[in-house]
Amino acid sequence: MTFRLSQLIVLFLLLFASLALAHEGATDVVKERMDLMDTQKEAMKVIGAMAKGKVPFDATAAAKAAHEIEVTAKKIPELFPEGTGGRPSEAKPEVWTQWDKFTKDAEALGVAANDLVAALEASTPDWKAKFKGVIDACKTCHKTFREEDD
Repeated sequence: MTFRLSQLIVLFLLLFASLALAHEGATDVVKERMDLMDTQKEAMKVIGAMAKGKVPFDATAAAKAAHEIEVTAKKIPELFPEGTGGRPSEAKPEVWTQWDKFTKDAEALGVAANDLVAALEASTPDWKAKFKGVIDACKTCHKTFREEDD
């Protein structure tokens, strides 16, 4: 389980690795959503470092980071108005052609993050499994709705 979680964390971080370069030339709502994704990436790093044992576990800090993901997940749909695809955005056209799935994926991220917050606040030992749920929610959405870098 720990090895698999580490693999998922690395995959998640790789998915976000190109965001800094992608921000170049981004303006308005596209920049705003890229910044939101950066916020989520930073929160994931906080929790991921604890999950991998790279830093001591701090339930309060982890819960705060998970809450940040929960809050930002709710903002995702409003940051993808129609007509905001194309470079420098990495959003695929499927965001708008499969809007219901896209919004459900964003909602699933919020739910997974909420479950993680609850596990962390209750100090339950399954918090890493809940964190995996957050990683999986990100991965599912990115697979369908985010352009892969060449």
